[in-house]
Amino acid sequence: MDIRHGNTYKHMHQPSRNVLLAKKNAVLLLTLFSSLLLLALKILGAVLWGVKFVVTSVLKIAVRAFGLPLYRGFKSIEAKLGKLHGYGKEQFGENFSRNVVLYGGLVLLSMFVATSNLKARELRPEEVGRNSGMYELLIAQSDYELYIEESTGAEGEPAQNASAHERALSQIGVQSEIEPTGTPADEDGDTLLSGTGDALLKPDLPATDVTPKPRDAIITYVVQDGDTISEVAERFNVSTNTILWENKIGPRDFIKPGQELVILPVTGVTHTVSRGDTLNAIASRYRAKAEDILEVNKLADASELVIGKKITVPDGFPPAPARPVATPSSGLADLGSIFKPAPAAAGTFNWPTTARRITQYFRGWRHTGIDIGNKTGQPIYAADDGVVTTSGWNSGGYGYYVIIDHGNGIQTLYGHNSKNGVSAGDRVGKGDVIAAIGSTGRSTGPHVHFEVRVNGNRVNPLDYL
Repeated sequence: MDIRHGNTYKHMHQPSRNVLLAKKNAVLLLTLFSSLLLLALKILGAVLWGVKFVVTSVLKIAVRAFGLPLYRGFKSIEAKLGKLHGYGKEQFGENFSRNVVLYGGLVLLSMFVATSNLKARELRPEEVGRNSGMYELLIAQSDYELYIEESTGAEGEPAQNASAHERALSQIGVQSEIEPTGTPADEDGDTLLSGTGDALLKPDLPATDVTPKPRDAIITYVVQDGDTISEVAERFNVSTNTILWENKIGPRDFIKPGQELVILPVTGVTHTVSRGDTLNAIASRYRAKAEDILEVNKLADASELVIGKKITVPDGFPPAPARPVATPSSGLADLGSIFKPAPAAAGTFNWPTTARRITQYFRGWRHTGIDIGNKTGQPIYAADDGVVTTSGWNSGGYGYYVIIDHGNGIQTLYGHNSKNGVSAGDRVGKGDVIAAIGSTGRSTGPHVHFEVRVNGNRVNPLDYL
């Protein structure tokens, strides 16, 4: 638009409407772009914050689940190593040296004593332990075997029974020229002649000692150095048990030089006659024969029994000692009066309890017997006839236990008992009550641990039941 002022015209250029709209649109576009950029930045910030939150949470969980236990374990190991280092630095040397001196000295002393004993008696390895009563009870040899030894006189000396042989020959008119070994004394082989001149075959007389006549009196023997119970028993022709019973020697006891032993004239036991005793009652009590009692004691009949006199019962067995009746306050009832004996199974061992529920089987050295579960207090029976060798407490895990020797190298063991009803030395019969079910020792519940041992080796009890 032209403006006139003072006859002077100024020409001013004003923007058109299109230009204004364009500028306005540009501003709006710039604003929109800025808003979009700001929104994108906010979204990116939110995403980054979310990632940060997730990563932080994961790290916290990982640290709590793994890092802290690892750290605690590391610190614990570090503390233990520190203590071990301190112990090794301060006390290990002193304790180690003291233990070496103490136990080393004991080992050397034991070796010295054992070597001295072996050299002093010049024992062979198989003879070690023969002084003990346990060895005599475990040997497989019967206590009642009779030995007839082959013996000959020394060179140039006649045998002890030569005179008896000569008398026997002289009764039929023959002069004996035979040595004790049965070999003719003359070398030319001449035949023997009778008093009438008839030829006789040469008798071949064996040099077997005649069994000596049994003694008829009880004697006392003083143990000499090197004696064993079996040697003394063989020397006097009696059983090993006879000496053990008469002298009240336990299965684990030893004899020593200077000890006096009562020796019976024959294998068996002694009995002191009391009022009311009869010959048949005595024989029945000791499982012997009445006629043998009369013969050994030189009695004409039962009327010659004298009250207070000690007599010998040949081939007798001591009866099981009477079990004392427990008082109510003692808490130990007589098991035999509560439970009846189990019926015997011929030819096999009895089950040690009425139950048949096996909770653990024989597994060799890992488990040396079978466990039979039952209620506490139920009876435990002897699997077979035998003698109780052990009855008491075992700190190795059996608790209260009983061991019975059945002879021929066979033993049975009954463990974890609540109480025992027999004592060492008692003779028990097959099916007799010997203890009650319990859970003593190393046990997790009431049961009986039953073992069978053959010559010291533990075998599967199910092979014998």
